Amino acid sequence: MVQRVWKLLDILEETSRFFAARGLENARLQAELLLAAVLDIKRLDLYLQFERPLHTEEVDVYRDYVRQRVQRVPVQYILGATAFRELELTVTPAVLIPRPETEVLVDVALELLPTGGRALDLCCGSGAIALSLKRELAEVAVVATDISQAALAVARANGASCELEIEWLSGDLFAAVEGDFDLVVSNPPYVKSGDLARLEPEVRDHEPRLALDGGADGLDCYRRIAHQASDHIRPGGYLLLEVGDGQSVEVEKLLAEVGRFAEVQTKPDLNEVLRVVVARASST
Repeated sequence: MVQRVWKLLDILEETSRFFAARGLENARLQAELLLAAVLDIKRLDLYLQFERPLHTEEVDVYRDYVRQRVQRVPVQYILGATAFRELELTVTPAVLIPRPETEVLVDVALELLPTGGRALDLCCGSGAIALSLKRELAEVAVVATDISQAALAVARANGASCELEIEWLSGDLFAAVEGDFDLVVSNPPYVKSGDLARLEPEVRDHEPRLALDGGADGLDCYRRIAHQASDHIRPGGYLLLEVGDGQSVEVEKLLAEVGRFAEVQTKPDLNEVLRVVVARASST
């Protein structure tokens, strides 16, 4: 039996229909992202090669990617990489996939960090926040911690591939941390335990539960950070926390109750959702 020779456009159209029939959003875009990765070209370059015939080996790899995607494995895990701000990062199921909302957290941190200052990233995961701070404000010293050894391995590898020097520490929040900082930043777990089963399957079935589960009300980590952070922030320094939809008021209240922060406010993300809680440590 003669095996079909697939042209690039034909396999893209076939895959797009296949994805759409299984309820995947942006079916054509996802088909293109996977094929561009197989061929090791930019996605837009696909449009210059629609008549290109694919080798059997390329088709086999692409079909494997497609099978994984219809099993709702995130594209980033299939490809083992994702873009975040100026970085190309390795991601595995050991780490949460960095979201665009977290870029706003980095924007705020860069505005507040003094030149030559010291920053701490709690629950660092892939290292996206810590590495972005170091890449975009090279004069700062950055420390990053995570309780997951598997996540730290990914973060360290990203640091090496990006050629950025971060002090990576293994520990639960501040447990392994010494000294104080001009800024502490964190995107901690904030999904309510009871809501985990209702998450989309890409998140529920493939992203690390440790990075998602924030306890019964989603605020477990925020409580702990609120009570411990001021011991590690210099007078007048800042605590920045990414929060889930509708959590900003509760987190602001937690920080206010501690009594060690002079002012607390929340900044919106690009969709005008209140996303980044900013607390300034008292000067005395």
